[in-house]
Amino acid sequence: MKPKKVLLLVAAAVLIYTLIVHPTALGDGVQTILGWIGDGLNSIVAFFKSTVD
Repeated sequence: MKPKKVLLLVAAAVLIYTLIVHPTALGDGVQTILGWIGDGLNSIVAFFKSTVD
């Protein structure tokens, strides 16, 4: 097997294991990451709005 495929399978197994064992922790982590992405996008939009005005 290629190393890339092995790493992908291991990552998928860890994700499934975490989802089964700690679903609320995984949900909190995803919510946090999406919050960071949203904050970053809001900052980019605010920057472009300030340059247009």
